[in-house]
Amino acid sequence: MPCDASSVGAARRLVRGELARFGDQEFTDAAALLISELVTNAIVHGRTDVALHAAVGQGVFRAEVSDGNPTMPIRRRPTGLSGTGRGLQLIDQIATRWGVTKSGSGKTIWVELSCVAN
Repeated sequence: MPCDASSVGAARRLVRGELARFGDQEFTDAAALLISELVTNAIVHGRTDVALHAAVGQGVFRAEVSDGNPTMPIRRRPTGLSGTGRGLQLIDQIATRWGVTKSGSGKTIWVELSCVAN
């Protein structure tokens, strides 16, 4: 996906479309929010094109977003009026598990969200 703000909406729509078969709006909303945050962070902080891989298997939604910047994310403690710095806190609150791995010349941030298929 190109390093462009429009990639955030495209990624969100892609995930929503794929998860529609589960029929669980709350789960789909949570997954879409995680994807939005991951792709936004990759574009804003990575400043490179991003790759998105997402799948559902064995009751878990797993998404991986990779960028070409090797700088690892840092948790911040934003003040009340800060415009940024809440992304990892949000991911922490929503995801079942998440982490970061180095990949090639960049990094991959992955998230997992437990789900129940209908």
